[in-house]
Amino acid sequence: MKTHKVERGRGEKARGATYLFRLFVAGNESNSSQARGNLARLCEEHLKGRCKIETVNVLRDAATAYKNNVLLTPTLILIKPPPKVTLVGNLSDNRQVLAALGLTGNER
Repeated sequence: MKTHKVERGRGEKARGATYLFRLFVAGNESNSSQARGNLARLCEEHLKGRCKIETVNVLRDAATAYKNNVLLTPTLILIKPPPKVTLVGNLSDNRQVLAALGLTGNER
């Protein structure tokens, strides 16, 4: 998994903020399925009740992928809270994903 882009310094996330993720996948391809599961687990363990996931299947909705500059799948975009963060890969490196999203383990 690669951290693709992080805009501005994150600082400390607003406690209690609802996280909005947009996950771009290619159907039920292996890495896409893994990314779905890994993101669901991350939300359950670290953002219980404060997480919304929008899943975009690029095989059915290429226009949304294009509009969001998504060239590879799976790609995860943190929409809210700012700053916007883009991650590419199956999200299997939990430690790296948490760091990129500014989650330190005390967000529960």
